[in-house]
Amino acid sequence: MARLTLLAVLVVGCSPPVPVPDAGEPFDAGSYTPVESRPLGLNDVTYLLPLLAPDAGSPFPSPEAMIPRVLFDRVSTTPGDVITDLSRLRIVALRFDLCDRTTTAPCGETADGVIRLVLQPTFNDGSVEDVALHAFYPVPRNEVYAAVDTLRALARMQNVPTGSALRVNTAFGVDAEFTSTLAAFVRRYASGPRILRLTLFGQLTNRAALIWVFRGVEKRAGGFARIEIPDLMEIDQVSLLFSATEFQTMPQADEPKGFARAMSLRSFMDGTPEQKQEALEALVASDNPTLNTAETIQCITCHITTTVLPDRAMVAGVDVTTLTSRYTSTQFDLTPLGDVALRFRTLRALGYLRSTPLVAQRTVNETAHVLEELEARFPPAP
Repeated sequence: MARLTLLAVLVVGCSPPVPVPDAGEPFDAGSYTPVESRPLGLNDVTYLLPLLAPDAGSPFPSPEAMIPRVLFDRVSTTPGDVITDLSRLRIVALRFDLCDRTTTAPCGETADGVIRLVLQPTFNDGSVEDVALHAFYPVPRNEVYAAVDTLRALARMQNVPTGSALRVNTAFGVDAEFTSTLAAFVRRYASGPRILRLTLFGQLTNRAALIWVFRGVEKRAGGFARIEIPDLMEIDQVSLLFSATEFQTMPQADEPKGFARAMSLRSFMDGTPEQKQEALEALVASDNPTLNTAETIQCITCHITTTVLPDRAMVAGVDVTTLTSRYTSTQFDLTPLGDVALRFRTLRALGYLRSTPLVAQRTVNETAHVLEELEARFPPAP
């Protein structure tokens, strides 16, 4: 415990191998020459960080510095159904993308990059609540190449095989150079005034049943507004664990077509073989970033498909690998992370249930999709 505390204090002062400039000192993308030659894998673009002991400290900014209180209140305090404290939030995961994807098309040449932080409230024993806030911040376009170079430096330090499946990071909190570089990267971009979007997905407080709510706010021309859920035009979506193998979601759209049938076990079992096939295709299409984005599908889809798909495929007697809408990769291991037995106890897509790590199929697929575009447009040094 003391070793981790000391390391957390020391790492903040270490010098990163790749310069991460102070805010206000942008890179010139036209003249930037990458220095890192390490290719990137899934674990170099999406980080699931280990849960360090609470007294180990954190090299990251405080949650109050990263998330404006007024936005936190709008998604948590004011509705009052997911009760937690802003000060208890800790970064458990980080994702990088070349743009804030609203369509399935490649990122535009002038689009800013995006960093997404996943924060969960901690307990005294170091485990976390079944609650998460996702905070999004821009990476100015003329800094994207340098940001990618920093990711390559981090990849070199942690040295995870590029073909490996997503897993819990083993360098953070142990390797001082890695920890300080990642912390500097986060400090540069993740500040309250820069935030683009804040979403909440959490289990309702003080309820005997397992019920989760999705909601969020995002920056618009006139300030921050509540996010409308695609296909529903509603601002909240609630999902209840209804039985051992199904959830009830209110409101719910049948998008992609067949999704509603897949959610109801009875409806699925009563369907024709063609209807079952359509429902299974809807599930894998929800996880396919080349077919859908967060702007085209409802909140629940990305969180629930990893849990429901194996059961429905078994009921239908269908091999998942034969589904035509399924996202595939010849380069990366797309196996999701997590204990299958626990998946019906939470809908966590990237984070922890208490101290058990969980990564959904959609998260894995999106990471692989980002990498394909990233490596082609921002190649490493020779």
